[in-house]
Formats: sequence, C-alpha cells, structure tokens
Amino acid sequence: MKQFINLLRNECMKTSKRTGTRVMVVLLLSVVLAGGLITKYLVPHEESSGGWEQQLEEQTAGLQTALAEEEGTEAAARIEEQIALNEYYLQTGTEPLTSSDTWSFFIDNGMVVSLITMFTVIVAAGIVSQEHSSGTIKLLLARPVSRWKVLFSKWAAVIVFAFFMTGLFITATFLTGLALFPDGLAADRSVEMVNGEIRDWSAPLYGLTVYGLQFVEVVIYGTMAFMIGTVFRNQALSVGISLTALFMGTQIVFLLSSYEWAKYILFANTYLIQYLDGAPMIPAMTPAFSAVMLLLYAVIFLGATFTVFSKRDVAD
Repeated sequence: MKQFINLLRNECMKTSKRTGTRVMVVLLLSVVLAGGLITKYLVPHEESSGGWEQQLEEQTAGLQTALAEEEGTEAAARIEEQIALNEYYLQTGTEPLTSSDTWSFFIDNGMVVSLITMFTVIVAAGIVSQEHSSGTIKLLLARPVSRWKVLFSKWAAVIVFAFFMTGLFITATFLTGLALFPDGLAADRSVEMVNGEIRDWSAPLYGLTVYGLQFVEVVIYGTMAFMIGTVFRNQALSVGISLTALFMGTQIVFLLSSYEWAKYILFANTYLIQYLDGAPMIPAMTPAFSAVMLLLYAVIFLGATFTVFSKRDVAD
C-alpha cells in the first residue's frame, strides 16, 4: 500500500508541475469570475417596489390573464405550472431564487463542469502516452513495481485531478457568488415543477447534487480517454475521440431515442441530471439501470487498459 501511495504521490506531483495544469486552473477560475461578473452586470435583474410576495401576486395576476387567452394551447400547461409554483411560494412563505441570489448562481454555474471534463480528458489522454513519446516509460517500468500498480496509480492520479478541479470549482463558484451577491443568501430553496409535482429542495443540497452527478460524467469520460491514450499511445487521438464523444454523444442518442436498444449506449447514461429533471432520454431508463451500465463500461475500459498495458513490450 505504501508503494502505491508513493507512486500516486509521484504522479500527482508530475501533473501539478506541468504548465498545462496551471493554465487549466487559471482558466477555470477566470471562467467562474467572468460568469459571475456577467451575471451581476449584464443579466437584467427585475426590480420591484414591494417585496417578493407583491411581485409574485402581480405576476400571478398577469399569468391568469394570459392563461385565459392561451386556453387549449401548449403554452397553457406551462402557464398553469408557473401559477402553481407562485401559489406554493406564497402559501409556504418560500422566497423564490432569482438571478441576483448567491445560490441561484451556485446552481446555474453547474453547467461549467463540462470544462472540467475537457481538462480531465486532456490529462487522462496524456498521462501514459506522454511517457511513451518521451521514452520515460522504460525508466518507470524498470522499477521493482508491478505494472498494474504503475498503471493504477496513473488512473488514480487522473481521478485525484478531477476531484481537485471539481472541488476548486465549487469553492470558487460559492465564494464568487457570495462576493458579488452578498445579500443573496436569504433565498435558499430550489423549487421546481417536475412531472406535474412540486419539488422543494435545499438550494445548497440541490447544487451539490448537480455537481456530484456531473462528477460521475467527468470520471467516465476521463476513464475512456485514459483507455484510448494507453492502448494507442496517442494523446491527440484520445483527446479527439473523447471530446467528440462528449459533445456529440448526447445528440446521437437523441436521434436513436426511438429505439429501446439505444439505452445501452454509453452516452445515454452519462448525463445523470436527466433523472434530476425527471426526463430520461429513453423512457425505459432508470437511475439504477444507468448506474449499472456506467459501472459495466468503466470495468470494460479499465479491463482493456490493464490488459494491453500489462502485455505490451515497451521496447517497441
């Protein structure tokens, strides 16, 4: 165990000392700050002379007028849902989240986690292939350490990198939201209409759940890039395939969503927020099904990676 920890520490040190890693950290923090500044100064915020209760009552009155005009149309259902939400806020005394609230910024910024997925793919794709291209793989394997431990320490270093970047992102997002919207902590409930029912969550818990579900996607794409980079020893190929899958996978599943077998495709299961939204891409899918499929794909990716790496002659 001590041997593995030393290997992992060595891999983490090598990753942290790379200029590319520092650039990623700076870029990630810059994106968080830029997003906060845009939200504060460029996104229009509704101003009301009264409190949020008066604002909701005025909005509900306007929606009821619109509902009478839109009766029988598709828009009527959305208007009815918004009226029901407004009534829930008023009845329970729950202040709704707005774009000028800290927790609203915290939740909405979750979409930026895709940037961490890209960074993790780049690190995972190069952590083994760069050892081959620089020739240091021979020195690494010349040590009295099992090959599987060397490879596992590299995969674990990728996961540590992903975890560090996600933790840094969450911390930076919260602090940025707190600094830019210091009076925006009063509204701390996330209320949504999901499948015709009102869901009332603690806003911090909801935000952390969004980040947690997206972290699973980070790990899966990082593991896939790790496999491609190790098997083909080509970082560019691994990054290209993995990022193409990241950005095109969901669209491919959407086109094939009329076929039930499409639920077995990896990309149909990586976006776990679909269950939080109550709208899985394929109706037959469930959270348990996606968990099993993701675990199965991870085992296949790692199995192929360890098999090829263990049998490959490093002299070639």
